[in-house]
Amino acid sequence: MKLINKVHSHEDRTIKYVFKSPDNIIVEHTYIDNYTGKDIICVSCQTMCHMGCTFCHLTDNIGKLRFRNLSKHEILEAVNYIYSDLNLIQNNRTLLISYMGCGEPLQNFSEVYDSIILLMSEYSNIRFGLSTMLPRARWQNLFELAHRVVESKIPLKLHLSLHYTNDEQRTEMMPSTTNIKASIAALQSYKEITKQSAEIHYTMIKGCNDSDEDLQNLESLLKYKSIPIKFLRFNSKETSHNEGAEKETIRKFRDVLEDVNIVTEYYEPPGKSIGSSCGSFMMDEWTTI
Repeated sequence: MKLINKVHSHEDRTIKYVFKSPDNIIVEHTYIDNYTGKDIICVSCQTMCHMGCTFCHLTDNIGKLRFRNLSKHEILEAVNYIYSDLNLIQNNRTLLISYMGCGEPLQNFSEVYDSIILLMSEYSNIRFGLSTMLPRARWQNLFELAHRVVESKIPLKLHLSLHYTNDEQRTEMMPSTTNIKASIAALQSYKEITKQSAEIHYTMIKGCNDSDEDLQNLESLLKYKSIPIKFLRFNSKETSHNEGAEKETIRKFRDVLEDVNIVTEYYEPPGKSIGSSCGSFMMDEWTTI
């Protein structure tokens, strides 16, 4: 792949790398340093995403941008380029490869898994994160992933994109996903099988999924599950009237859940202004190249 541009965030230390593949498709990956003592490379696994989540910037580009799976070699090539370009070897820090860029990893399971094996063979101090909304058409791949994580001794943290607390609304907003209780049960199974970390992601949208009923539902769903939940604030887009929930509401959710021993975290995704946070890839002028 050929590098087209490096886009630096003016808000933080995030850098978006924009590549063009040999078949003339734009592919984006991101380097993140959020002061956690790790070098994070957020990689894409597909050139677009067809899951159709209404809050995602990628959904606006369905039918406009070419869609295909990225190969294991393309993923490896991008990581190697960024690692070399930033001379990350000098940092002597853990390298975290986060499969949270463009695309649904379980829809490209074989190439994602093979890229992990290739990366483990090249980098010694490496860990992985993978975010999935558990698509109905490929939910079985989660259990295949769990068994391979054990077999290959892969340090991989699993993130479930939940975002809603009732199936009717979640299916409307995330039309390709599995139902809520089955998704959480699958996340628990991953933890039990692999002995690896797992957590839930919940993007707070004002007037959409931040009600007292949503809070009660989350408490009911997660109590006694030993699964932490990470709250994120919605990154608005021009094609949607939605906006991020009030920070006071997020604090209320956290306080109530932590009172019943549900571990919570609040996370501000880095690189928002350059479209390099989860759900925001391909949001800027590079979509027209």
